[in-house]
Amino acid sequence: MTGRRQSAKVHAVSAGRGYRLRMSESGFGDFEYERKFFVRELPAVAASDPTPALIVQAYLFSADGYAVRVRVQGPAPADLQTTPGELVEALGEESIGTMTAKGPAVGGTRYEAERELDPMVAGQIVRRAEHVVAKVRYSAWLGEDGWIIDRFLGGNSPLVLSEVERGGPVVDLAIPAFCVTEVSEDDRFRNEYLAYHPFGGWAEEYRRELDALGPTFVDTLGRNQFEGS
Repeated sequence: MTGRRQSAKVHAVSAGRGYRLRMSESGFGDFEYERKFFVRELPAVAASDPTPALIVQAYLFSADGYAVRVRVQGPAPADLQTTPGELVEALGEESIGTMTAKGPAVGGTRYEAERELDPMVAGQIVRRAEHVVAKVRYSAWLGEDGWIIDRFLGGNSPLVLSEVERGGPVVDLAIPAFCVTEVSEDDRFRNEYLAYHPFGGWAEEYRRELDALGPTFVDTLGRNQFEGS
């Protein structure tokens, strides 16, 4: 799979026949540079996004850090308490479709190549897939970075994760107070893992683990700056 990939988290909002794209960082390439954090509950800043996106994605393959994903996304509908297939149908003509190949992540860097698919084809693939993740994505600018906040639906509820992505390694990061602990290097919080092992099945176990071990943050990517400290 080739293709130019926009090295950013893209939030698509319908605008006539096209889309308005909001990114945390512009640029093109076949690598993504991001850091990811566990959040206990949806932070208030998420409400500042007037047009959150619904994302429904299927994992066709996942092994040893490699994955192939088909995604449909578009403006989030009002009713989110339905099946993934019904969520895809609710997106209708306002959706966009993509297919993505990913490699293993190393030090906050991961190979990712993406191409656009016909949204109808992407939607039909997702509706027929067995391993699916659905989430609502909110976008917000905090300081110098664009952040995304994902609220997971279905079997992965009540998981909330936040991510920041740049066009290069995410160093010297200002970390908001709502980020409880960093999970950039915890494979359990990769979407392909969640597609096969939904968070709802191990949420309590993880909370006990977090309470026992306390928060951790990657300290090899420059200087972390914590809000309020």
